[in-house]
Amino acid sequence: MFSKTKLAIGFALLLALIFTIPVFAGGWAVITLDELPTDVVVGEEFTVGFMVLQHGKTPMTDLSPIIIANLNKDSHFKVIAKEEGKPGHYTATLTFPKEGEWNWTIEAFSMQQKMPTLIVSAPSVAVVSEPVTESITQISTSPNFVIAIAAFVIGLVSLFFAVQRKSKLAASITALCLMIGLALTIAGTSVPAVEAQSESSSSEVIESSVSQVEYGRDLFIAKGCITCHYNSKAASHSEYWTIEPTGATNLSNFSADPLILEMRLKDPTSVNSNSQMPQLDLTSDEIQALIAFINSK
Repeated sequence: MFSKTKLAIGFALLLALIFTIPVFAGGWAVITLDELPTDVVVGEEFTVGFMVLQHGKTPMTDLSPIIIANLNKDSHFKVIAKEEGKPGHYTATLTFPKEGEWNWTIEAFSMQQKMPTLIVSAPSVAVVSEPVTESITQISTSPNFVIAIAAFVIGLVSLFFAVQRKSKLAASITALCLMIGLALTIAGTSVPAVEAQSESSSSEVIESSVSQVEYGRDLFIAKGCITCHYNSKAASHSEYWTIEPTGATNLSNFSADPLILEMRLKDPTSVNSNSQMPQLDLTSDEIQALIAFINSK
């Protein structure tokens, strides 16, 4: 009699063999999303499109790919995609019933490819913004503003004496005080604005750089790059199944000249005429995001 442990191990090995036989037999495919879904809202339909390419090259027709979406054990659904457009291209219309972070996969041919987490938001509600009073408070309490007021007061008093007594000295003091008051008023309002603009620009550059790497990571998964190239910065082996065919570089600690990467991503055969890498028809923004991710630390 076999023990339960031996039976369990044998069953696990059998399942592993079942799932790996198609790979060794050449039965694997790359699933490539047309574009990453954005602005997905509860209850609103949106369409996803994708290609199914055997070995990343040959379009596969007459399939019935299944999209499986899960929020939790009580919120999940399946949708069958239909062939539409050029050979190997499929589309499906999805409607999410709840907001949250949805996990979703596409099953086609022998592959079940997990896609980047999809953020589904609630319908937007118009919000009336409150008046901004911070800048007024800053100006009213600044030293420059106080000195400017004092200069204007002195200038008005000097102006009175200049008119009453026709004093050149009083007229000169009036002109000087008005110039000082005007200069301090302009400086007090323009300098904080310039500083705020500078700080805002700096933070936007940092945020843009981070978001581009994150966008590149999602594209690395959604475009099917992870099917052939393992990259620990994208996901672990337990999260995604990477085929790693012969010649596919492990990109975990890889970096290269951005110009070379751009050429390879735009047209793989321009760098290597025998390249097995598929032509993904990436946009310029997608290429730059993928380069930022691949070269990130």
